[in-house]
Amino acid sequence: MKIAILGVGAYAIALAKVFNKNKDNEIMMWAKFKEEAKVVMENRENAGVLPGVKIPDEIKITMNLNACMEDASIVVLAVPAAAVRQVSEEVAVYATKDQILCVVSKGIEPKTNMFMSEILYEATHNENICMISGPSFAVEIANDSKTGFNVASNNIKAAEIVKEQFENGIVVSTCDDIIGVQVAASIKNVFAIFMGMVNGMEMKDSYKASCLACLVRNLGDTIVALGGKRDTIFTFAGLGDMLLTCMSSKSRNFTFGTYIGRGYSMQDAYETMSVKTVEGIHTLSTIRDLMEKKNFRIKSLDVLYGILYENDSKDNLLDKIRM
Repeated sequence: MKIAILGVGAYAIALAKVFNKNKDNEIMMWAKFKEEAKVVMENRENAGVLPGVKIPDEIKITMNLNACMEDASIVVLAVPAAAVRQVSEEVAVYATKDQILCVVSKGIEPKTNMFMSEILYEATHNENICMISGPSFAVEIANDSKTGFNVASNNIKAAEIVKEQFENGIVVSTCDDIIGVQVAASIKNVFAIFMGMVNGMEMKDSYKASCLACLVRNLGDTIVALGGKRDTIFTFAGLGDMLLTCMSSKSRNFTFGTYIGRGYSMQDAYETMSVKTVEGIHTLSTIRDLMEKKNFRIKSLDVLYGILYENDSKDNLLDKIRM
């Protein structure tokens, strides 16, 4: 089966390697930008994001989107969330109604407040859209770490096909709650900032666990309020991904929150980390907007927003978000 991976970033490479473990699969990757494509093609590596991780020789790399997608049964969009709309519009030119389109980008589009699957559907009107999500750092997956993923789709048959091709050394479960999975994939970055902040304040483990329990409740409430299913909490893409992101210094959002907890301003945290953006910051505003439209408030989101943007006190966090 031919599988097209759109993107040559860290997660794209990691996913390509997983799909490539099935020797019946033919993997082709698409690089949009000339300089990046040249380096990756020549070195079989994207050292800027995954140093030391080689792309197997049998995986083809092209700048021709048509050639990449032609005859592919599964097309995976593994591009930054900010690029999903543009790439979706390009995909729409070549996509067929029988192809399965998977998105792995996590987040909510500013201004439109649309999830990634909604953007992809708007552009393509494809009925076979899936979301792949689970507790995973690209560098670990690229180096053959075992973990669990969910493939979520309104079309379970499409999800099962992706599962069959993707379950190579990892555990994959299907799920029919594509909205709930995307809510979880988005809001976990916000919660990671919150838990990083608690970590930076050097609170005891018991306090951290109590805060995390409140955030898990908030996760379920948000999923339900935005049209998902509460049981999605108890999946790899739900609690699994949230726990990973909220407890690891490998998480950019957790690290950012840690600096906030230590008293850094947002600008100082950005500069110290040498980054221009943190996913959870953008998601915080968009998901609060979505919740306001539903006339629903999530305490932890309001508390974090107040601390970051309104100079509210970080004291008594647990009291403020208690269940």
